[in-house]
Amino acid sequence: MDRTEENRQEYKELQRRVKREVSKAKQKAYDELYTRLDTREGEKDLYRLARQRDRDGNDVQQVRVIKDRDGRVLTSEESVLRRWKEYFEELMNEENEREKRVEGVNSVEQKVDKIRKDEVRKALKRMKSGKAVGPDSIPV
Repeated sequence: MDRTEENRQEYKELQRRVKREVSKAKQKAYDELYTRLDTREGEKDLYRLARQRDRDGNDVQQVRVIKDRDGRVLTSEESVLRRWKEYFEELMNEENEREKRVEGVNSVEQKVDKIRKDEVRKALKRMKSGKAVGPDSIPV
């Protein structure tokens, strides 16, 4: 609270002591771990930890739980799959606002020239592979 030079020096000294004590405790814990690993029980623990880490690394992409519409957590595989199915059916069957037709708008009827082969060739020559589309989201 009081930011005097004396308090700052005291704080730094306490920080140094804390770091020293933490490093001593860490070293002691590691020493105990290494002596335990040399025993038969420690070897079993080591294999148990290795198996657990292997299991944790698997199934990263698999979702085991999901919430339903009301916010309740679903844990059974069948209910999770059923909820995903509902979600995607809703998502894919919604009306897209951009695709709705505006009533009362007259379309303009005019002749549009066909695209010629030489125009396509020119456009393909200008395109570079692996390049992103422009700011208007239209490729070359």
